[in-house]
Amino acid sequence: MKKLACALLFLLAFTVPVLSQQCTSKVQEFVNKTGYKITVAKACEAWVATDALTIPKGDGLSGLLLIANESQMKLVGIGTVVRSKAKLKLSADLLLKLMQLNDELDYVKVGIDHDGDLFVRAELHLASLTAEDFNATVKSVVDASTRIYALVEK
Repeated sequence: MKKLACALLFLLAFTVPVLSQQCTSKVQEFVNKTGYKITVAKACEAWVATDALTIPKGDGLSGLLLIANESQMKLVGIGTVVRSKAKLKLSADLLLKLMQLNDELDYVKVGIDHDGDLFVRAELHLASLTAEDFNATVKSVVDASTRIYALVEK
């Protein structure tokens, strides 16, 4: 997650606020059809949806839905930073609740990355990816981010 977040932060500085006309990848097609406002961070490899989440935007990548196509590993990652380390107030009780929520949520991961940011993400295999799977996963990540944000705001 750290590599993805660092790469996307760097790429955000050079974003293009329109969809790439040169990319014809399967993932680009799925991203185009999400209905969200998409910013291309790197053609055919990384996209940011700025209006997908109900959690507020904050430090770094929090509040932004990140989509990355890792072609070497043949994976698509979809995720967000729910709370940056700077704003995350950890306690044993919160960690227990996050672990329990991680068990309740299907097909997404909840965790704290090496930078100390609280994230939610899903990873999909590119070879068997369908539009329905992609859309369902985007929805799962969006819904999970809302639940996790409500938990850390208590």
